Amino acid sequence: MPRIVILSRRNITHPQAGGASQYLHEIFKRLTGSHNITVLTEGAASAKGIEEIDGIRYFNVGKAFPRFAIPIKFIVSFARKADVLIDHADVAIPWLSPLFVGKPRITIVHQLVKEIYYYQLSRPWAEIGFRAEKAIYRLYSGSRIVTSSGSAARELEELGIPTENITIITPGYDKRNTSRHQLRDRAIRIGCVSRLVRYKGIQNSLRAFREVLVTCPQATFQIAGVGPYEQTLRNVTKSLEIDRKVEFLGRVSQDEKFDLLSKSRVAVFPSIRDGFGISVIEANSVGTPVVAWDVPGPQDSIINGITGLLTPFPNEHIFARNLRTLLTEDEIWEQLSNNAWKMSGEFSWDRAASTFGNVIDSTAKTARTGAG
Repeated sequence: MPRIVILSRRNITHPQAGGASQYLHEIFKRLTGSHNITVLTEGAASAKGIEEIDGIRYFNVGKAFPRFAIPIKFIVSFARKADVLIDHADVAIPWLSPLFVGKPRITIVHQLVKEIYYYQLSRPWAEIGFRAEKAIYRLYSGSRIVTSSGSAARELEELGIPTENITIITPGYDKRNTSRHQLRDRAIRIGCVSRLVRYKGIQNSLRAFREVLVTCPQATFQIAGVGPYEQTLRNVTKSLEIDRKVEFLGRVSQDEKFDLLSKSRVAVFPSIRDGFGISVIEANSVGTPVVAWDVPGPQDSIINGITGLLTPFPNEHIFARNLRTLLTEDEIWEQLSNNAWKMSGEFSWDRAASTFGNVIDSTAKTARTGAG
């Protein structure tokens, strides 16, 4: 049984785990029957040093300097036994594995960071990160890359990654909750499921929502998720005088998430750039169309005018207009809702896992052939 070791910043149980952690866990838990899988990562504060979740062994290295501690743990304890290393770039940049790993290696890149540096960091750190990203990916010009979207694949090609080294594997979603609620069962409500950090752009959608309330005063906005930007977002709602119309739900369960999405008339995915956008297809799976910016990530998960509406970034007036359309135009809503629900069926974690398993096998086989 091949031994797969994964370097990943956040365990699936980490309080800040998002779509990237979900992508990794959902795919690799489906490969445990044919692969021995270990993830070196940072877990929740209450997590044990070693825990098994869905057949995956998580070694929770700890909170102290994880950018150094996790690769050092691999070099000291796992490098000799591993057959394939997975370099999972789940937070900003990958792990620079070409510098310390000579064996078969696959790198998962959900998205490039680019302008997000300027949203999340102050100068000069933002400028350093922005410039360093290009140099970092030069290290990966000979690496096998898996990405979840065509947008990210094109940007990687622009940075010098050969097209033949890139495999696009789109995510799936939880198919236990796929019944489509009819329009009559939905509130005049906007739903949002997101980590609460600045680059997720919820502040932009709140300003657009204020415009919506001028003509749709009965509309409400519910936000599910946690993160360091929550208090700032609460302050935004107060400054816009819409705080009575906006509810922060905090962390929610899977059932609560799908209940929110299925009973909302529209969902928003306002990130300024992202990976594929799992929450988009989750919303679509219950027939809820999504309004988002026309940026990498949503460009892949939303077909504009068919399954949702894309908006030129950062035009909040058009964002508001798109929200009003889906909140008030029943015929348009019905068409987009039905399309979104049908097309969400194309996405599957089982299919993603099968494709990733093939990438692992071909990577290991190529390495053995080369060695021979």
